[in-house]
Parts: sequence; C-alpha cells; structure tokens
Amino acid sequence: MRAMKALAIAVVVPLAACGSSKPPTGATGAPPSKMDQMMDEGMHESSDASSTFGPLEVGADWQTYTRVDDQPFPSPTHGGRMVEVWVNDVGVAAYESEDAEIPVGTIVVKTSHEKDGSMGPIFVMEKKAKGFDAEHDDWWYAIHWAEPSGAWTAKGGGPIYWRTPSHKVDYCWDCHESFDRELGGVPVERRAW
Repeated sequence: MRAMKALAIAVVVPLAACGSSKPPTGATGAPPSKMDQMMDEGMHESSDASSTFGPLEVGADWQTYTRVDDQPFPSPTHGGRMVEVWVNDVGVAAYESEDAEIPVGTIVVKTSHEKDGSMGPIFVMEKKAKGFDAEHDDWWYAIHWAEPSGAWTAKGGGPIYWRTPSHKVDYCWDCHESFDRELGGVPVERRAW
C-alpha cells in the first residue's frame, strides 16, 4: 500500500506542476518538475540581454512587503520548493480579494528554499501598464538565483537572472495564464488573511 501511495504521488505531483515530459532522473528516481526542466535547459543556453546576471531590480525590497502566507508551503509549479509569498503595498488588498482587479505596479515575490534548506530562486511578477504585453495580461516575470546550490551547482549552473522579454521566462507566463487573475495565489489553509 505504501509503495502504491508513493507511485501515485510521483505521478500526480509532476502533473500538478504543469506537466513533465522527461524521464525520471536523480537519486530518488522522481521525474523533474517542468520548472526544473526549464531552468536546467536555460542554464545551458546562451544569454540574451534579458538573461544576463545582475542584482535583482524589481522586487529587491521584498522583505518590506506584506507576507500573505502564514508559513512556507510547497509549490508544485515552482519545482516543489517551499515558498513564501510577499506582495507590495500597491497590490496587497487586491491580492487578498477574491475578484479585485490587480492594479498596475503590483509586485508579487515568491522566495523559495531547496530541500537542503538553502535559498532557492526568487520568483517575481510585476503588473505593468496596459499595452506592455497584452497577450500575457501585461505581467512582467523574473527568476533570480544568486547562489544555486547542490545539484544545480553540480550541473554547472551559475547564478541566473532571467526576466521578460527573455524566452527563458516563458514557463512563467505559460503556467500563470491557467490561474485566476494569473496570480497562482496561496492555498486557503496557508493564507495569512
């Protein structure tokens, strides 16, 4: 019975993480999440102007934002990492609402931690003015990871900072388009409001 539960989890979790098409890898034999596949591939592609490493620009002050979860929670769409969600003052009221329009200038930051407890990538989205990118509801996305650790370092992954319009963040808008108001949100049982 325990083996069947483990098998069910191994199959369901990647599906919940917006799919996975690569065969199992790693010591656990679990398939990599689509997020981790995208990051692995992106680390080995040549850089463009929007994927050159540098200091985090948008959301760098995330520690001054309102934390909207009451404790870290696993995010299947962010590689199964434990995440915390922070929203700036511009957007926190709308974020916590069920149906309010998200105002221009809203910044949502998901900080993450790897299974070994080390800091994972920082995921950022910012609501831009109408016309910025109408096809993606005018959201700007970024992934910033100053010090990849563990398996990522072993794979030759260095620091990353991928942001719109780099195709390296296509996974972000592709996945977020399937969520209400394109936010993703915080599970009801983990909401701080």
